Amino acid sequence: MYRAVKRFSVIVACSVFIMATGCGKAGQEYDKAVELMESGKYEDSLEHLETAIKENSEKAEYYITYGMVLNNLGCYKEAEKEFEKAYQDTENKISGQNNKQLYLGQAIAYMGQGEYNKAIEACDKAVKIDQYSYLDVKFKIMKASIKEITGDTKGALEVYNDILEDEDGQITDVYTARGSLYLELGEEKKALDDFSAAAGSGEKCYDAYFAMYNIYMGMGDNANAEKAIKNVTDIKAETAEEMLQLGKAYYYKGDYTAASSNLDKSLDKGCKDALYYLGMVLMAENDYTAAVGKFQEYISSGSRSNVAQAYNQAAGCYIELEDFISAESYIDKGLGSGISGAYRILGKNQVVLYERMKKYKKARNAAEEYLQKYPGDTEMQKELLFINTRIETVDLGKKAAKQQ
Repeated sequence: MYRAVKRFSVIVACSVFIMATGCGKAGQEYDKAVELMESGKYEDSLEHLETAIKENSEKAEYYITYGMVLNNLGCYKEAEKEFEKAYQDTENKISGQNNKQLYLGQAIAYMGQGEYNKAIEACDKAVKIDQYSYLDVKFKIMKASIKEITGDTKGALEVYNDILEDEDGQITDVYTARGSLYLELGEEKKALDDFSAAAGSGEKCYDAYFAMYNIYMGMGDNANAEKAIKNVTDIKAETAEEMLQLGKAYYYKGDYTAASSNLDKSLDKGCKDALYYLGMVLMAENDYTAAVGKFQEYISSGSRSNVAQAYNQAAGCYIELEDFISAESYIDKGLGSGISGAYRILGKNQVVLYERMKKYKKARNAAEEYLQKYPGDTEMQKELLFINTRIETVDLGKKAAKQQ
């Protein structure tokens, strides 16, 4: 119910453009801020950025980086204001580069506030700028991701198809993203084709291997599933990222001892995302109380790649523990976190929660609201039918009781 392959995320693009600037007190403070941001120490980064801006208020990149850090902290409205300060209404190489950066930040800030049309407009403006043209694909992927969030799966597929056609099919991230979309739409064969293309690109495409493993396991094709996951379990893990991926691989295989061992090593090397997957391992072992602790640690860590999922899994743990008040609290916190697409992740558990609380009419309303946004979700369609059956049964029971 709560386990899922990690979806493609655009939030990781926050620091794509950030560069060191060099000498002078302002430049030194800025460089230190960038270093802290890349280490996930966002609050500390802001202090140095504020000093840099005081020393030199004319640098557009200072405001852009300030906005990017605020995005990582979930302060999207405040970030939007910083990007506005950085806009340059001139046509030259430097202004083009800066404007392209701020459009990225604006798109993320708008997504965080649920202003999806504005986010798409920012992506379109960025693509029209000649500078950094090699990054236009990232903006197009973000645009497709926004369309997915808003339930426009047809529009998202069109964007992915256009990218692959323009780039002669050599874009690993696009294959992974489109494969994930096909999987959500229940088109497993097309999903497998895309994940296979991503895996065969020559890059280490861990998400593609994990997705292929899960699809093949769901089809009962254990041999091909093992071939897919072997691409990860055979790596010689040395870095925190590699240990994280190895831990995830063992988690998917159900070897929770090996998973925990590698995730602990990854965490020791500074990878906060390992906390999330340690929580997933504990959930798989039915240790829901300990799992909640890991998800709480992860949420507090400052990492944002799986924050909405962490709120969702924590709520799931409390549902299993039948602590419905805490479960509802985590769903509410997750929905209010400002994370793009949080509703899509948390909406299903909201329906499950109301069902477990026997609040079937609330469950029906929540399911109907979810399907208005994501009409193609066949699982939720079936769930709504079940809820309506439960309501009819309860109503008949009440009617019979009154007649006695």
